Amino acid sequence: MFSNEQWWASAGRAGPHVDFKIWAAGGGGSSGSARAGAGSGGFVSGTTYQASGTTLYLSVGQGGPGGTGGFGGSGGGYSGVFTTSSTPAQSNALLIAGAGSGSSRDTVGTNDNPGQGGGGLEGNQGIRTGDGGKGTQSAGGASGGNGGGAGSALQGGSNSGSGGTAFGGGGDGGGDNSSYTAGGGGGGYFGGGAGGAAGAGQAGGGGSGYILNDADVVDGTFTQGNNGSGTNGGAAVESGDAQYVAGTGKGGNAGGTAGGNGSISYRIDGGSWVTIAYSGGVVSFTT
Repeated sequence: MFSNEQWWASAGRAGPHVDFKIWAAGGGGSSGSARAGAGSGGFVSGTTYQASGTTLYLSVGQGGPGGTGGFGGSGGGYSGVFTTSSTPAQSNALLIAGAGSGSSRDTVGTNDNPGQGGGGLEGNQGIRTGDGGKGTQSAGGASGGNGGGAGSALQGGSNSGSGGTAFGGGGDGGGDNSSYTAGGGGGGYFGGGAGGAAGAGQAGGGGSGYILNDADVVDGTFTQGNNGSGTNGGAAVESGDAQYVAGTGKGGNAGGTAGGNGSISYRIDGGSWVTIAYSGGVVSFTT
């Protein structure tokens, strides 16, 4: 089996090799009675060759704001690495980890309306009628109806608004804050859809992750985010990794708790790891 260096050499390419470990943000927990926990963000890693002097752009997702005043929680923001431009787009994406979705509030009191984990190749999706659809490699998650918006490129769907959108495409939660609430979709390569504000309350769908083709990224791997469970937000993934920062990517607990922000760690040619935290903007480095 080729090592990374042997693989690049066989392809006639030489220069800095950049390793990445990327965590997306978790969704926000819903507020009010019979509330639930949100989904955690997904994880992606891989190694890329970039010619010396290349600038790469890093966008670290914000944790989804928790619902307030009885509303559902917002989806978290994706974390990703982009080439050629400081404006993230699917066309210049290298690696993306999909974010977890926001949870809704359940009018029947069983706390079984948690947010869904981010991707992964695809996000997770709930089983209730009216839950927001998952982001995939080809489309945003479907709307849950009743005020919920569909996911789109990099963006999670929003409902009527409560806690606000999250940097990195996390969709706003919503509902009517008295009977029916809805969770926002997680950001991703394609974002998850927002839940519908009807029935017993519906959660958003998780956003999808992305790895560019094997000619540009080797050893690429995904780890799917975890769904919320009852009042607990989904557990963070790859939390035993040496570059993991406590709280990163966790789904927000019930009671309006925000999700954990994402993070991106990188190293060049096997050197020391550098970890980039959420800052509310796109940052860059040069190989």
